Formats: sequence, structure tokens, C-alpha cells
Amino acid sequence: MYARLTCLHQAEGTSKSPVVFVHGFPDSPAMFAAYYAEAERQQPWLADRSLYCYSFPNRHDNPNFPPLAELARGVMAREFDQLMDELARQSPTGKLVVLAHDWGATHTWRWARAQKNPPIEKMVAFSVGSSHRFDVFEHGLNAFTWMYGLWFGAPYYLPFLRKAVAWSIVNAAGYQSETAAELWKDTYHYWDRPSLLLTFLPQALFGLFYQPEYLDFDFPVLYLRSPLDRIASTAAFERLIESRPDCRLVLYPEFNHWFPEQHSDVVLPEVRAFVGGSEE
Repeated sequence: MYARLTCLHQAEGTSKSPVVFVHGFPDSPAMFAAYYAEAERQQPWLADRSLYCYSFPNRHDNPNFPPLAELARGVMAREFDQLMDELARQSPTGKLVVLAHDWGATHTWRWARAQKNPPIEKMVAFSVGSSHRFDVFEHGLNAFTWMYGLWFGAPYYLPFLRKAVAWSIVNAAGYQSETAAELWKDTYHYWDRPSLLLTFLPQALFGLFYQPEYLDFDFPVLYLRSPLDRIASTAAFERLIESRPDCRLVLYPEFNHWFPEQHSDVVLPEVRAFVGGSEE
């Protein structure tokens, strides 16, 4: 198995759902270090809960990268579904509390959508909403910013672009890491972007291949995003979140895409209040 599920803390005799942290590109579970720190575990939202980290292959702590053939056969989705299903079965409540960013949120939404009764007690979704739309009817000309995936994935096929892509993600997008020069190793996530050229433009211009948005989930959601993350959300999803009393939408106009880690001091109070609820 390429992905890895790690237990950070096992709560004995608990009746509460475990918390699972799922990172995104080009990070590792360490992006959530402030959220599962020893001191933070004394907060009501984490007290008496088992804690887990889901780790996709990444350059930081799990450099077990799958070959292209495995990626093409959907190994990342299969492993995610298998490990999350198993963890939910082991949960005292049969459900999970999920905090997920970027690709982690994308996989979590996909996993939930495929089930009649998703085993999610609560979800904190950073940056990515429940559905992707690629068309100008939803995003206007911003729909074409989805083309960023071609650039991010370029080092996977064109090694001479490794430094240029890393520079752009750091200096233009705001990513921070001591190992940013090696983030090309994580671009396997975008292995399929060249093939999207065959479908992207028809989707963007004419709305072809449109899939109805996932809006009938019944679990509470805290959705937090930066301005650039609007491309990974939809107006209908955000209206739904704002209309439901058990959900909350938080916008950070001054932050970039990696705000969960870079501004954890601002974000953590929102997470504590949402997950902890009446336990506060």
C-alpha cells in the first residue's frame, strides 16, 4: 500500500468518534502539527478522541510514490476508500470527524458522495468544496485557472521544469517549506492533467460532462477557504453551507491556499468551536 494511516493517539474506553487529519498537495500530515500537538489535545474538541493522520505518498514522511500504471488504475482512490472504511468500522460511533485540505478534501468528498449514509460525524473542509465545476457558467473566465494543473504536473513529465514550478508555487502562490525545491516529487498527484486537455475546454466553454453537485449530505460541515479557493467550490454549495444552522462558511480574504498551516492560530478557534460544540 502506498498511502499510510497512522494513529497519533489511542483513547482508551472512549465513546467518541476519532479525528482524522488528511493533508493535501504538496504537504504531509505535519501541516496539521498545531492541530494535534500535545497541548492542543487537552482542548475539549480533542479530549477523549483517538487521533489519526492519513498520509498520501509525499516527499516529507512517506516517499513511497506509485508508478504511473498504478495511478492510472485509481490506486489512490481505492486505498483511501479502503483505509477510511476500515477506520469507520472500528470507530465507537461508526463515524469519523474529518479535517481535510486540498486533495485530502477532494478524496473525502468523493468517498462520502459514493455512500448512501457517509460515516462522517463532522467535516472540516479546507479550501475544497463538495463539488468541482469547470465551466464558465459557474466561474466566468476564472474557469480557465483550472489550467494550473497542467503547470503543477509538468515536472512529472518534464524534469527540466522542476525548479521553475517550485519557484512559482512558492513565490506566486505563497507555499512555504524548507524542502520546497523538491516538491516536484509530489506532482504525481497531477499525473492525469495532460489527458484533461481532451475534456477541459468543452467543459469550460460549454458545460459538457457536467455532473450534478453534491449537496444532499446530512453531516455538519465547516468550510474555510481563501479567495483563490473559490475555483474549488461552487455558489450552490456555499449558499447551502450558509443556510444550514449546523454548518459554517469562513472566508479569509487576506490568506493564501495554505492558510490552515500558515495561520493555524487564526483557524484553530473556528475548528475548536465547530468540532467541540457543546463540549466547550
